[in-house]
Amino acid sequence: MPIEFEFEVGKGFHFGHAFAGRFGAGIAHDRVTLPQSIGEGFIQEVFLNNGLSLCIHRYWLKDDLVLRRLAASSSTMLTLKFDCRRIPVEEAELPHRPLFTGSNGCEVELGTGNFFSEMVVPANQHVNFLVVGASRQTLINTLDLQETGCPIASLLQESPSFVLHEVMTSEMERALKQLSRIDETTTLATLLYKNKAEELIYLLFSKLMHRAETASITVDQADAEKIYKLRAAILSDLSLTPQLPELSGKIGIGLTKMKQLFRQIFGDSIYNYYQSARMNEAARLLAMQSVSETGYQLGFTNLSHFGRLFERHFQVKPKRYKDGLALR
Repeated sequence: MPIEFEFEVGKGFHFGHAFAGRFGAGIAHDRVTLPQSIGEGFIQEVFLNNGLSLCIHRYWLKDDLVLRRLAASSSTMLTLKFDCRRIPVEEAELPHRPLFTGSNGCEVELGTGNFFSEMVVPANQHVNFLVVGASRQTLINTLDLQETGCPIASLLQESPSFVLHEVMTSEMERALKQLSRIDETTTLATLLYKNKAEELIYLLFSKLMHRAETASITVDQADAEKIYKLRAAILSDLSLTPQLPELSGKIGIGLTKMKQLFRQIFGDSIYNYYQSARMNEAARLLAMQSVSETGYQLGFTNLSHFGRLFERHFQVKPKRYKDGLALR
């Protein structure tokens, strides 16, 4: 039976204090220690003098936790969620861990606070995610964007509501782990929190700035839900090539708008995103099975075509990649 926590972010809201009050958890120095009835670990809040607020989740749960953030009336506040909670426990049982961290499901989401959001934090997994809160102006000041015509700057300054999604890089994952290990015994802890938070923001925006320029489209709650439903449908069976007209009808959005919104949120075309996910899954499967088994499982009838796509994505042939895993 999942446990649930519903909250609304507003002026003076402290997630940790609200969570501790709801579940009877201990709290000291803005760190919530989870009660044994829920699991073990902590939630740490940090309020920095540069205007950023951090909420660090690092724990293990006995039951699923459903976090529901109600939509704020204003879109002036932004949230950046660096999320590694989807790493499957089974990965620890693989003979060899995949080389490419894109296969681990770690993701970043940046968006306005005027969206209702629901996140299920799974039980029996080591959870590690960070939510950074900042006003639009704080983030613009932190980035010090000087480039004219920059689509990301325009989005931050002008769009009434938006959401952007990126896969975490290995550098982001490393910085997140380092940040989550800071505690009251760490020398110059506040400075280190600030340093690591700004490093994560830098790493995220260095990716976002390289996105192809596209027209900025305001994304409302209904559209965002449809595009995430589209992504879930694409990822549900990577052996099937996405049929865009069929998917457009399934989620209830026009084909052109569907393509535009998907590219704006995820930074790539639907087909390219699908192929990238397919290759990342191939890298994961090669740790457990043969090249031919992997190719056929992912819908390739021509293994030479599979090999070419894999090499284009990872700059190494699948057989050599698999052999490299065995040598580690």
